[in-house]
Amino acid sequence: MTISLFSNDTYLFESHSIVSDMRHDERGFYIALDQTIFYPQGGGQPSDQGVLKYYDMEIQIFHVKQIGNEIRHYVSTLPDLPAGTCVMSHIDKERRIINARYHTAAHLIGNIAEQICPTLKAVKGHSFPGEAYVEFHGSEIPHALILIESSNKAIHDCLPTRTFEINAKEFEEQFYKFPYNIPNNKMFRVMQIKGYPPVPCGGTHLSNCSEIGYIQVGKIKARNNILRISYELK
Repeated sequence: MTISLFSNDTYLFESHSIVSDMRHDERGFYIALDQTIFYPQGGGQPSDQGVLKYYDMEIQIFHVKQIGNEIRHYVSTLPDLPAGTCVMSHIDKERRIINARYHTAAHLIGNIAEQICPTLKAVKGHSFPGEAYVEFHGSEIPHALILIESSNKAIHDCLPTRTFEINAKEFEEQFYKFPYNIPNNKMFRVMQIKGYPPVPCGGTHLSNCSEIGYIQVGKIKARNNILRISYELK
């Protein structure tokens, strides 16, 4: 099992870790660590990249994926490191912040679109720079100008975000009923922008909406009761 340090601190860019395993799978060679600051690709968000350092050795991490409880750090070739070796992890800070900006923007767009059009329900986010969008169940189309103005007002007002853990029963008692099944026997992570309903999410988020930048809304498409809003950041 890998402890996910990124869950508690988006701005943690380096940390010590212990090598727990080195193997290969269908994706290639990988290193497993006891704990990691590297975010694994998932939830519509790209993985972190960076390096592991051991004395003069630098090991490039080009992709990260979670398989079960293990987070795998993919490398081009396996280094000569025995299990139990202590390494220093360094993630690409610029990539982490860009991904967190796009991911937090997706939450904000989802919250505001649902506020403008109460029949909409955000169900999917794809926050890859250059191809980002938020998808909703529903066909009501929010006015693009109102969506842009409301999003950028939240950014201008520096609305803070928070993450916390909760179980399904407590969540539904305090906030709203899920449109899908959530196991009652375990805690899950939630992200909330001040003034808006919280959303279950395991991604990396900014601490404040002011760090998002400027949101530009692109195409808004509705088909078969699915609405997609594309966006970019400046």
